[in-house]
Amino acid sequence: MKIVLDEEEIGVLECIKEAHMDRGFHIRDIIKKAKAGYGLSRSTVYEIVGYLEFHGLLKTNEHGNRELDLNISYFVTCTGCGKDIPGNEYFKENGKAVCEDCYLEEHQRIKFADPVAVRSKKLFRKQHGFEGTEGLTELQKEIYSFIIEEGGSTPEMISKLFKLTLQETRNQLAILRHCELLKWRKMGDEMYMVPFDS
Repeated sequence: MKIVLDEEEIGVLECIKEAHMDRGFHIRDIIKKAKAGYGLSRSTVYEIVGYLEFHGLLKTNEHGNRELDLNISYFVTCTGCGKDIPGNEYFKENGKAVCEDCYLEEHQRIKFADPVAVRSKKLFRKQHGFEGTEGLTELQKEIYSFIIEEGGSTPEMISKLFKLTLQETRNQLAILRHCELLKWRKMGDEMYMVPFDS
């Protein structure tokens, strides 16, 4: 049976990992940590510890203390994309469990309004003699061509059309903005990316 832990269960498990010593851990330490770190009550911690014991993640050692059984595998659900990932492969991001892809996506954002990036990109393109779409990736050229043909587009429309995550789309648009090929324009209630010289 596949064990999938929720946020509170992950929180208690994190507390257990912190409190775990050579001889195991004491439930008192877990209750203190879970209350301070996650706002969980004593009864909730007892309930979760019982659940973890039932599924074999915790066992009683020869000293009579509870300890983690690292041979039992479990999964957590990524709060970003909803995938179930092995319990030893998740990252904590703002108190939430996320997969590696969601973690990297969150930390690899390219700023739109970054004057230093615009200046740097302009100098780089000038030094290499790039004009228009020269020096761009194929994906960036396709996105730019689509926006030129349509006269503008929202990041959501581009994400759907090019089968990209919204953050990947925003990163590509930021690069095109830094090249001064695109800019933002409010149309109705939405923000559109439009050709820079329009």
